Amino acid sequence: MPTGNTLRPVWAEINLNNFKKNIHVVRSLIPETCQIMAVVKANAYGIGAIPASEAALEAGAEWLAVATPDEGVEILEALPGCNLLVLGPVTDKAAEVLINLGASLTVTSIEGLLDANDAGKRLGKKGKVHIKIDTGMGRIGFRPGDELEQALDTVTRCDNLEVQGVFTHFAVADVDPEYTETQLSRFDYGVNQLSKKGIRPRYVHAANSAGILAWPKSHYDLVRPGIMLYGCYPNQSLADKAPLYPVLSLKARISHVKPVSAGAKIGYGITYETQGDTVIATVPIGYADGYRRALSNKGWVLIGGKRYPIAGRICMDQLMVDVGEGNNVHPGDVVTLIGQDGEECVTLDEVANLVETITHEILTGITCRVPRIYV
Repeated sequence: MPTGNTLRPVWAEINLNNFKKNIHVVRSLIPETCQIMAVVKANAYGIGAIPASEAALEAGAEWLAVATPDEGVEILEALPGCNLLVLGPVTDKAAEVLINLGASLTVTSIEGLLDANDAGKRLGKKGKVHIKIDTGMGRIGFRPGDELEQALDTVTRCDNLEVQGVFTHFAVADVDPEYTETQLSRFDYGVNQLSKKGIRPRYVHAANSAGILAWPKSHYDLVRPGIMLYGCYPNQSLADKAPLYPVLSLKARISHVKPVSAGAKIGYGITYETQGDTVIATVPIGYADGYRRALSNKGWVLIGGKRYPIAGRICMDQLMVDVGEGNNVHPGDVVTLIGQDGEECVTLDEVANLVETITHEILTGITCRVPRIYV
């Protein structure tokens, strides 16, 4: 992924100091003995896996978490010796590579347990695993009761495994207390099943960002902040729990300015018609950069500290803005599509709400042709 200047005036500014501040916010919300596992999957939600991982560790996070084996390899090769958990299931071949690099693996099936054990045996070392319990997400993991019991029987026969952790994942910790209580109850039951088998992992963990903010009793030994590290709340109803600091801004420079008369048609499908004499500014960013086409005719940008509407359909590589008549707008002026300009701000939440999605999707959707500039 580009991380510096390119020939096109489009870029994402990444504020790593704010990222570190958000780590400190997490620290302020959890017990002293609780550790932080910074979730840096999906290229650290689009901001850059290695810079974000380095910043997380510098800010005091003890662990990193990724989704896929390839993500784990990338980080462990850049930051050897760091504590890293791969959250998704791993195949036999991937297990061997990851164990050799020192990663911890999530096991979600008996086959996964056996693969990790076999990989450890081939390498002559114990594979560190975290057992995933499905308490109501319905995605991956062992369900408490007979299913988990069978898995634990398998664990007791595996000589090349170290059960380092046990964890679950919340489905609705930001909005549904009753269901979250049910998940916690199921998780405690599952952890007790491990204890009865003499399996007492060092790390018991459940809390995602919503759990950290709203469910102190879910903090256990370790928490897994994701979206809150990037300055966004999992739900705006949790915004009063702690301050968070924005990490990403998306910017470009005006490429063209054109005065037009009333009644001018703008863009593909001519879906925008000017109501009076005005000026249209063209910005060289589009949906191929991850700026969603669904923002056509309803998104806003900032130029010189003022809000202006997107005019017409967003194109693959460009978009148009109605800057009005008499405004002092010129080619080369900075356009803020996400972020702060003076007293005005277009937040990730605002953009996500306009296209009826979540901030996670907006962040991870900014494509690789947008360079990330670290400020």
